[in-house]
Amino acid sequence: MTDGHAARADESGAEDTDRVAAELVSRRRYAALDAITPYLPDLDAAARADVRGLCRFALRVLELDAEDFASLSGVPRELSGLIASAHIPAKPLQPDRGALGSLRPTYRLFLEVLAVRWEREELSSVLAVLHLMAEYLPLLAWEPVLGHAGDPARLGLAVRGVGSRWATGDPRCDHPPSLRRSLRTALHIVDQDAVQWQRYLDRDHSRVSAALGQCASHPTKGRPDPGRLCSTPCTVWTRLDPARAEDLERRMTLVGLFVDSPVLALRHAAPVGHGFGVPDRAELLEDWQATWVRLSLPWKGGRNPLHDAPANDAPLPGLQAFLSAVAGTQLRPLGVLDRVDELLAHRLDVTVDVGEPTRPDTVMR
Repeated sequence: MTDGHAARADESGAEDTDRVAAELVSRRRYAALDAITPYLPDLDAAARADVRGLCRFALRVLELDAEDFASLSGVPRELSGLIASAHIPAKPLQPDRGALGSLRPTYRLFLEVLAVRWEREELSSVLAVLHLMAEYLPLLAWEPVLGHAGDPARLGLAVRGVGSRWATGDPRCDHPPSLRRSLRTALHIVDQDAVQWQRYLDRDHSRVSAALGQCASHPTKGRPDPGRLCSTPCTVWTRLDPARAEDLERRMTLVGLFVDSPVLALRHAAPVGHGFGVPDRAELLEDWQATWVRLSLPWKGGRNPLHDAPANDAPLPGLQAFLSAVAGTQLRPLGVLDRVDELLAHRLDVTVDVGEPTRPDTVMR
């Protein structure tokens, strides 16, 4: 082979690897990009380290392991700052309260991760994200009233006091016995060590969410049954401003409809993790559309916040409107993975359309 042929072959090989790298970014295949980065010929050691760090950061984000977000290292400050708003504090009184202070960044991250999982046809992961959404929706709904997202360090101010039955044995309280131990734990956990704190997060925090959901759900005329009800409200509820309480009750009705929806039932019917029976896109979309119909139907007893709401977002039309209605404010995808893709494209010296559905035809040299 002549020197000219060899040079052209090397140039062609470099272009091929660039195209592969660009397509992997476009498809958000971060693990594959991490694996090939040591073999990309045009990157120096610093660029390789940056690319691999970004890929590993993106993979952690996609896993939604919020308790590890604060420990991520080797990523640009703008990314660590963005994701820090969705992290879970590792210690009971850690100053930065993250998702305990507000769940809005977390639900924005849920929207972003769900869309990526959908495009990659990882539908068991899509269902898992929907399940996570459902578990903490009551806290998202209570956030405008509490001023935080069920943070144990501040929760006592809202649930203690004269006339409260929170975490008591009072038979007039409709909280089931299975919840009450967790509710007592929530009032004292900030005085415990990191091991007890982790146990609370793993076992009890979602139960606090369920209990607060019940506190804001009451027998009504004309609205759908939101699920488990509080039939004899105590001062946890009656001390609230009536207008704010009515607004919270409407939003909690939507939470109950979602928790008992066809799309969540689909998740429980599928043996997720075993690969058998996991629905395809068409099946999942059909059950989501049935869920959206239930969520957006008009109510006789007061206005449904989702009636006539737009349902033009992808991949599950109306999901963004639903989460925004529950939160009481507009929620959009967080955008952290879009920024990862921009930084990867810059370090790899390739051009990739960011923020569009990930398809091979979005790749450009």
